[in-house]
Amino acid sequence: MLLNLHILTAAALVGVDLAANDRANVSGRPRVMTGVACVGSVAINDFWVDVFIGNHFVGRFYNTNIATNAINMSADVMPVGRKLVPAGDKIAVIAGVNAGAGDVNVGVY
Repeated sequence: MLLNLHILTAAALVGVDLAANDRANVSGRPRVMTGVACVGSVAINDFWVDVFIGNHFVGRFYNTNIATNAINMSADVMPVGRKLVPAGDKIAVIAGVNAGAGDVNVGVY
């Protein structure tokens, strides 16, 4: 797992980089991203994140489960292929909308 982000509802606001305060968003070693999962909030597909590697847009990922912080590897992780994360490049996870009443958990694999 490259990033495991648990975000409180009050912090999951539109335009905020949810990975900004996570030390693992930048590494001195090259890494490979293979999938992204987003769970939580109050309704399926009511919250999404845009994921970037540096300035490269990886994709938009919607929450697939509600009121949970447990990511189901077989059901929640959306594959992205093998995306190279060069050494020194930042992984950004930008909230697309404000989260509902539930906390959000985002996993980057």
